[in-house]
Amino acid sequence: MSFAQICNAAVLLGGSVFCMVAALCFYWGKDYEPRKRRWMIWMQLSTALLLFSDANAYLFRGAPGAVGYWMVRISNFLVFLLSDVTLLFFHCYVGSCLLGREEFRRMKRTRIAVADCILGMVLVILSQFTGLYYTFDADNIYHRAAAYPISMVIPVITMLIDASLLWQYRTRISRRMFLATGSYIVLPLVGAAIQSVLYGPSLINLMIWASMVLMFEVTLGEQTEELRRMENRQTQLSEKLEIATMLNRCVERLSDGTDMDSALNNLMEIVRDYFQADRSYLFEITPKNALVNTYEAVKEGITPEIDNLQEVPVEVIDHWMEQFRKEQIYYMDDVEQEKGYASYEMLRNQNVWRLLAVPLRKEKQIIGFLGLDNPREHAQDPTLLASIQFFITNSLEQRNQQKYLEQLSYSDMLTHLRNRNGYIEDLNAWKGADLQNVGGLYIDLNGLKKANDSQGHEAGDALICRMAAVLEELFPQQAYRIGGDEFVVLLQNVPQDAFAAQVQHLRKALQQRNVSAAVGAVWEANPADLETMMREADDHMYREKERQKRCAAAVEVHSRV
Repeated sequence: MSFAQICNAAVLLGGSVFCMVAALCFYWGKDYEPRKRRWMIWMQLSTALLLFSDANAYLFRGAPGAVGYWMVRISNFLVFLLSDVTLLFFHCYVGSCLLGREEFRRMKRTRIAVADCILGMVLVILSQFTGLYYTFDADNIYHRAAAYPISMVIPVITMLIDASLLWQYRTRISRRMFLATGSYIVLPLVGAAIQSVLYGPSLINLMIWASMVLMFEVTLGEQTEELRRMENRQTQLSEKLEIATMLNRCVERLSDGTDMDSALNNLMEIVRDYFQADRSYLFEITPKNALVNTYEAVKEGITPEIDNLQEVPVEVIDHWMEQFRKEQIYYMDDVEQEKGYASYEMLRNQNVWRLLAVPLRKEKQIIGFLGLDNPREHAQDPTLLASIQFFITNSLEQRNQQKYLEQLSYSDMLTHLRNRNGYIEDLNAWKGADLQNVGGLYIDLNGLKKANDSQGHEAGDALICRMAAVLEELFPQQAYRIGGDEFVVLLQNVPQDAFAAQVQHLRKALQQRNVSAAVGAVWEANPADLETMMREADDHMYREKERQKRCAAAVEVHSRV
């Protein structure tokens, strides 16, 4: 036995002992995520046996007698077989780090990798009877066979698949874990490239040992971080208290009667940051049974989706609603859970791989939900969400009440035009402003009293609505109903010629709709006082109304004659 054989075997045995100790550490370390922990233990155990077998292959190389004969053959068989087995365990470990259980199981690449590893194991077994990969001479010396490169190519296929998974989903793991896991692919490939042309030390297995050391160190670091988080629970409680304080500030803001929309947007930011999510949002269910995204807060670098999520059919999230009706949150840890549902493609297109949603209720009726995309912290903590749920529900109710009161105060309930209060508010808001090219219309509807007396108030209301429809069509958001049969229009930045044309257009439209009205129009380039200007328009209207009365009286006299 040469000195080189002994040194090489000693290094491999040292690696075997290290991997065995590492497996025991992971077995005793119960705090690591179970799925990752299981595959890491199997990786370490299979690597330990692989290195031990490779060491024996060197120690008994060329040894005489029956013991040497069988040890060389068994050791080399295990080296080749365990190379594929260990790679299979590594593939499963990569999947546990990057993908959900179902997503990993259904992915075509993972199926190909598993099949490739199994094929490698089958060929190794057949090689014992065919000499496919290697043979032994009369001196009990190992020699490569012509098909030996196949034993190298098969593992490379699985490694390339794992490399593609690591690169595609690299954002789901830390940079240190990405580099450590990637070393299990890069280092053995470098060793294989060298060993394919240089026969001697077991470079592939030595590289595997080196990468296992790296993964062990990084994984222990993650375990330590997890333990630190558990030990810092008091700190987490303090953070929750801080969040509660922020929520109280929002409540105070709402109770002060300030901007509720702004307060709710601030709350979305608080929720997003607390859960370390890409996006937080609030959906409300409309009377038409559609979902409307009304509030949203996105992390820097994340594309907002609020404009794309308007009038979404509720049927898209029917399976969420089932959970909501059971008074449960909806938690999706793997986007593949959505496969087969209408929401699947929508979530994948938005790069959502984890989701948390909590229903919003009013008198046991679901009125919407609060959602989080890709929450990285506290994803399964329902306590805070429950508090937020009631807070948001109450806030939305207050907001709706406020909007309804504003509608009652400033909108005409019959025509939905701005009313006298809205008119006065706008006049006050424009006081002192540099207004230019302003046109004003004062309009009085004819025949309202007659319609009410002869046909009933429904006919009168219909006449008013026809008048309002004309004004809304010609002057959207610029018309007001300030009395029973009185309307005004205020136009800014309109040239005199254009204003005159609009007045003529109004008269023709009223005539076409069979609506009789007296119209007073005034235009000023730089009005000093809008109220004075509108009084002048009122005077013009009364003069036109008197003229209309005289014309009507003359027509009546003429008809009698």
